[in-house]
Amino acid sequence: MKTKLSKKERTREMTIIAMFIAIIALLGLVPSGLGSSTLGFIKIAPNIEATIIHIPVLIGAVLLGRKMGLYLGLAFGVIANIAAFIYASPFFVYPWVAIIPRLIFGLLIYDVTRLFLKFIKNKYLGVAVSFFVLTIIHTLLVLALLWTSFTMVMEYESLGAAFKPYLAFLVLYNIPLASVIEAALAAVIGGTVVIRLAQFLNKEEYLNKEEIKGWE
Repeated sequence: MKTKLSKKERTREMTIIAMFIAIIALLGLVPSGLGSSTLGFIKIAPNIEATIIHIPVLIGAVLLGRKMGLYLGLAFGVIANIAAFIYASPFFVYPWVAIIPRLIFGLLIYDVTRLFLKFIKNKYLGVAVSFFVLTIIHTLLVLALLWTSFTMVMEYESLGAAFKPYLAFLVLYNIPLASVIEAALAAVIGGTVVIRLAQFLNKEEYLNKEEIKGWE
């Protein structure tokens, strides 16, 4: 049975999710000073960015639950869509490319992480491995739909006609390598932050006594 939150707990939860959305907006919209990229989008090719914005989405969804993960995923997608117009990234101006994969991603995070924690007893390792896998899933979702915008922007006649050029494009700009690096960063940074914040928020499902002693 789901425990009903007190007014104080609901206020704290809303404050925390507002903070995560603010971080996502900061990473997604504030220029980095390096060309046309933002703080959260690492430019690896024209119109293609390796993002670290998914890290606060991962952390927030794990700590706040499935529904909040959906909200954070939506915020991520909308901000990515807005950034595409501001920073001239035509592949992401289409809402189904920028928003839909992030919605699915946000919805999956809580349940996938809890699944990994059932099989991996070390909480930090369980969260880190789930974040690695989830980041790869996020990348695959985005790339699958990016194929459609690539076809339209590059003016190919059909998805089939664009398939081989699209694969060549991904390989040419080292997208597979960038995706693995992105997943590794999510695992290390996200896992560390989750364990720290779990102590502060009293989220016992992400803690065990042996690990806490090692972090102190």
